Amino acid sequence: MKTFKLLLISISLVTILSSCNLPSRLGTPTQTTEQKIAGTVAEIPTQTLTAIVAPTNTTPTVTASPISTRVPPNTPVWLAYSYTCELAAGGGTMAMNLAWTDRSNSEESYKVYRDGQVIATLEPNSTVFVDVAFVATGKTLSYSVEAFNANWQASTSTITYSCK
Repeated sequence: MKTFKLLLISISLVTILSSCNLPSRLGTPTQTTEQKIAGTVAEIPTQTLTAIVAPTNTTPTVTASPISTRVPPNTPVWLAYSYTCELAAGGGTMAMNLAWTDRSNSEESYKVYRDGQVIATLEPNSTVFVDVAFVATGKTLSYSVEAFNANWQASTSTITYSCK
């Protein structure tokens, strides 16, 4: 806003000064020399005019604040997995114990998938999960774990087991 006011004042000053018959270069002192009037010498005092004009081609400088860039989380690695089955008519109840190594410090949380569907969302730095599910005879269950943040995700390999 101050720059705009200074520019407006400068333009007004230039307009006023240009209406006077001043030399074309602003900032140059002007001087009227001696003139003879009716045979006598009259001395006209020297007058210096200086105009300060703000440049009109200045561009404001803006400093950008740093942008934090999210780093993709490292892929979790299976540490161990084991399962137990209680056989029942038509299949069995499987208890799958999953454990992985947390190799990331940029995850917002972990997602555990069974057969491609999210079954749990865990806190950052989680490393274990136990799932209990019914498995029909002849069917399998597949599991994977995903570390993710707002921009990225990284998954373990998929493990697949069934009750036999």
